[in-house]
Amino acid sequence: MKNKRHASYKKEKMREIDVIYNKSGTPELRLLENGRLVDFDGNSIGFLDGEDIYDYNGVHRGWYIEGVFRDHNGDCIGFGEKIGNTPHPFLPFKKFKPFPAFVEFEPFRPFKEFPPIKAIFSFSWSKENPISIFNI
Repeated sequence: MKNKRHASYKKEKMREIDVIYNKSGTPELRLLENGRLVDFDGNSIGFLDGEDIYDYNGVHRGWYIEGVFRDHNGDCIGFGEKIGNTPHPFLPFKKFKPFPAFVEFEPFRPFKEFPPIKAIFSFSWSKENPISIFNI
């Protein structure tokens, strides 16, 4: 019983597994180990379900594949710490990450809409950025 309680505590404690940078190299989002996307102020922005990114209204916002955040046109919105072997534009130098704030409790995850068919991945930057894609 004691081990189960300790194991459940470990599941509740979320650690950062990646940071999403915008096209100028500024860190904008943190990806937590449960797939949750939060900003550096601790606000819940969206969540990852496999490769699909959703907001908390269940609206599909893009894909996160091999460290690249893509919009519905296949353009790069942002990038993570490690990029895989996938098409992407020239990446800028990463700026220093700010100290993250306390993370708020996660809202309930809604029913999700069906993801669209993936676009052909481009070498271009999107006109959106990692936060604006969520219409915030």
